[in-house]
Amino acid sequence: MGTGWHVIALVLLLLKTVTLAQSVVKPAAGQSLSVAQLSATPDQLLNPRPLDWKSVPVKRVSLNRTPVLYDTDEPAALEISSVDVRVARANGKLLVQLTWQDTTRDATTLTPIPDTPPETRFRKVPTEADDLFFDAAAVMFPDKAAITAIAPSLQMGDAEHPVDIYYWNAARGAMVMRAEGRSTTRRTGQSFSANARYQQGSWTVTMELPDLPNDTTVAFAIWNGSQKDRDGRKYFSVWQVLK
Repeated sequence: MGTGWHVIALVLLLLKTVTLAQSVVKPAAGQSLSVAQLSATPDQLLNPRPLDWKSVPVKRVSLNRTPVLYDTDEPAALEISSVDVRVARANGKLLVQLTWQDTTRDATTLTPIPDTPPETRFRKVPTEADDLFFDAAAVMFPDKAAITAIAPSLQMGDAEHPVDIYYWNAARGAMVMRAEGRSTTRRTGQSFSANARYQQGSWTVTMELPDLPNDTTVAFAIWNGSQKDRDGRKYFSVWQVLK
């Protein structure tokens, strides 16, 4: 009987190890982002002139395409294969600038969403523009401040490794989200400063984040409205490490 319990304990330990391995990923060597220290203010970097960001190293980060999530959707081509990323520290803030090519500008102005988070409303109110899809971008990073050798799951973290998502939408603007795994993403009711411009077939979106320390892992996502991207249907990167 004692041997049987030892076997059961070993199996449970192996299952726990496999589950942990599935939920956390160690960033591969070389997937790092250089962070520049600038004397410019965050406001100056949010309304950027070419000179403000000229000294900031740029890294072209490859993007992956999520598989088809809805039965009504056709498979989407890899129209946006990469995003150019620049990261800078200024006055206690971390500024992230994302630039990517997109032949269509999918944007509009919608009625502001209610202040009450939808998760607490008795009745959710659908958008009037239910046949439109908009360009968007996001930066995701671990919610926990502790730096470890592993990063949360790219599938929106998990209960033990939640993630914060700084999300910008060409129709709704900027909002902070939080997730603890797939299908758990929710708005926090908080916003953040961001600036977006579309010129000559490219988006440039600059976001003001908290001053994340070096060795923090970050990942990026892009939504292409013309490809009916929304929710989990998007482009995404693997984890990158701030250096």
